[in-house]
Amino acid sequence: MKIRIAFLQLFTFSLIIFFSAESQAQLATQKAFTQKMELPGNGDLGTQVLRMAESFLGTPYVASTLEGNPTEKLVCKFDGLDCTTLVESSIALALAKSENLNYDGYKTELTKIRYRDGVIDGYPSRLHYVLDWMYENEKRGLLEDITSKVGGVPFKKEINFMSTHANFYPALDNTEVWEKIKEQENIINSREYSYIPKASLQKAEPMLRDGDIVAFTSSVEGLDCNHMGIITKIGNRAYLLHASLAGKKVILSALPLAEYVASVPKHTGMIVARLTEQ
Repeated sequence: MKIRIAFLQLFTFSLIIFFSAESQAQLATQKAFTQKMELPGNGDLGTQVLRMAESFLGTPYVASTLEGNPTEKLVCKFDGLDCTTLVESSIALALAKSENLNYDGYKTELTKIRYRDGVIDGYPSRLHYVLDWMYENEKRGLLEDITSKVGGVPFKKEINFMSTHANFYPALDNTEVWEKIKEQENIINSREYSYIPKASLQKAEPMLRDGDIVAFTSSVEGLDCNHMGIITKIGNRAYLLHASLAGKKVILSALPLAEYVASVPKHTGMIVARLTEQ
């Protein structure tokens, strides 16, 4: 009996520590949100997105930021980002700033950006593929895929990386979840897309603007994009602000965009989206 009581006490104590740590993390995130809402805010939405992204410079890179939860839930983190969560967080913060939203309003915007129809309904409801993410956010009027307007050519590739590499994704152990992901891949493959080949990127750079969202198409079989980030312009050259695995933090690329993409063998080109005024 004493062992049982001691175990229950230890379990209860562990729960208290866990929920206390989670609560403290949320309070820290809310405090950071409030500080970011105090940043100067002017210019179009793309400019505000870039300003928010710049506020993360130096933030540690954390891979797979959204993975590892037993059930799908909204993850809000400002103290560690991967390339996708940097982009999503910067957009949601810019929207919150322009619309004078509180922290709950920010989370609502983040949910709309990250999940199909803005509804969290299990692992498949998250927009896992960049092509799907751009399509859905364009459909709801947040952005426009401008790739074809800045030198894009048809992008033809069979997208099936998740369903063919289910061992990389613990959630896909569930057959029903795997089938939903496969169904989504089939829908992605039914659409038409454009991309700018890496050899043509320097010609496209003058047409890019501060705050444009870019993603880099992949040489990996079945995968649409390797990486994404946000454009900042210096003269006619474009540079990439991104959460860098190699740099281990959020950085501004030392090389102009075309040279950066040329330096990464698995990048084959780029797709571009521009934020629309709300």
